[in-house]
Amino acid sequence: MDFLYFPEDKSEYIPGIISVVIIFILSVLIVRLLIKASRKQVKQLEEQGYPVVYRDGFDPDKQTEGDADPQETVRKVNEQKAARNKPKA
Repeated sequence: MDFLYFPEDKSEYIPGIISVVIIFILSVLIVRLLIKASRKQVKQLEEQGYPVVYRDGFDPDKQTEGDADPQETVRKVNEQKAARNKPKA
């Protein structure tokens, strides 16, 4: 089994450990940047008037029960927005 190499001098492991730690930190940063960019895009879409439907409801903070159909959720949200935006007489 000559293809397995375990050095007797354990200091040879240090460069490998350092590279794994650097790659891990960079991957965490990239995931955080992607999440931040995604949230920014969702916010821009909401500002443009497009309803954003999540799997568990329209708004993650205000989950409604029984809204399994995304189209029905969008219709309800649009009705709520229209009711809020009506000028008061």
